[in-house]
Amino acid sequence: MFKISKSDYVLGVKCPNALWFKKYRKDLQVDMNQAILDRGMEIGILAQSRFPGGTTITAKPWEAVAVQQTQSAIRAGAPYIYEATLATDTGEYCAADILRNNNDGTWDIIEVKSTTRPHDYHIIDASFQRYVFTRCGVKIKNCFILTLNPEYVRYGALDIDELFALHDVTEELQDPDSVQAEVARIRAILAGPELGIAISKTKCNKFYECGYKAHCWHSVPKYSVFDAFRGALADEIYAAYGANLADIPAAMRDQQMHPGDIEAFLDNMDVINPDILRDFTARLKWPLYFLDYESIMPAVPMFDNSRPYQQICFQFSLHVQREPGGALEHYEYLHADAGTDPRPGLIKRLIEITGDTGSVVVYNQGFEQGRNSEMASDFPEYADALQAINNRMVDLLMPFRNRGLYRPCQCGSASIKQTLPAFVPEMSYANLGIHNGTEASEQFLAFMTGKQTPAQTAAMMANLSEYCGQDTMAMVRLLDVVQGFLNK
Repeated sequence: MFKISKSDYVLGVKCPNALWFKKYRKDLQVDMNQAILDRGMEIGILAQSRFPGGTTITAKPWEAVAVQQTQSAIRAGAPYIYEATLATDTGEYCAADILRNNNDGTWDIIEVKSTTRPHDYHIIDASFQRYVFTRCGVKIKNCFILTLNPEYVRYGALDIDELFALHDVTEELQDPDSVQAEVARIRAILAGPELGIAISKTKCNKFYECGYKAHCWHSVPKYSVFDAFRGALADEIYAAYGANLADIPAAMRDQQMHPGDIEAFLDNMDVINPDILRDFTARLKWPLYFLDYESIMPAVPMFDNSRPYQQICFQFSLHVQREPGGALEHYEYLHADAGTDPRPGLIKRLIEITGDTGSVVVYNQGFEQGRNSEMASDFPEYADALQAINNRMVDLLMPFRNRGLYRPCQCGSASIKQTLPAFVPEMSYANLGIHNGTEASEQFLAFMTGKQTPAQTAAMMANLSEYCGQDTMAMVRLLDVVQGFLNK
């Protein structure tokens, strides 16, 4: 008899195939992001301090002793039980993050999540927990999801009561009969062979991207109907014609996300629209400042004037070109004082370098502009200067997103990681010590929280400087590409 955990249950509701793989195909196991796991554990422990004086179940949820410890704590009338674990006689088990004693013979389940609001799969998770605890004879009165409070702004010491928000989800839960039926369905699936359920853009990304997607999608072309069409429409076309774009009727192309992409792919032809390129370059005013930020998103705010998951910029790279065809100058800011707010130093340096004339060129304007607006709000003494920089921004993404230039190898994407190799193939991120913004953020956050050795920090600082500098140099080269096409 298979044991079914709460994570098994959620996965089985999402996709029975995925749970079947988890149980039978250990070779397909996808490693979880350790940073995400660590964050969840840290927030879970922090949440316990909002409900102090409880009893901690020290055994692992799958160990029989965990159930014994929980039953003892329930009999003792503990005010709170952390990681309370119970298991049914049919093999369903779970650990509730916090079990709260109502002192009237009933208990509340409080599930801690490292998000800023409850999600659908959190409700499914809590439904399973109530089912298991009820089956084990514990009277559950209410179920709550405890999330981080997105409205909380830190000033001074962390306010635990304000940091978290408690959401009563009791009325949203699946009823016990529905959970029991779902458990029976899951068990029947696990007792049989692999189902071979059809892939789906909406289903495979439901709640979160499935860790087995690479296996199930192995025969899908690199550029397919799932890239060219939106959600449910992509699924409909796939069900009727398959994933290969060459197999769909020409009439279906009218509904593609970016008109002309499929034709460019099938004909292996570049898309060039000089009017779009000309309109973009006409907006440029020298000197040009090519700007890119790197940021961290601490779940628990680290600094005054910051909120849960707020983007905190810690680095910028700035390539400057004073006149058309002129030499490049490079400037950067990289915060090096662990535990202190990087924003004031970054803001001052940025304002100092960018002056008050010339275009500030970015790639995906919403990010840099959004960070400047947040910093202007949090540091009003710099608001006018930051808003002036925003007013000078020009988005280099636009001529590529609007298909002024597009190559089939971009596979429908105009992101800089797809556009750069399409037009400047000699520039690559592959050999850099840091390859993407997620790695940059995770490593710098480890530095800021004291989780790096001095040697690791030294290597990271060098890698960050190289990585962020490559992003702005990439913009320089892509603008050269745009101008080069216009000059042909």
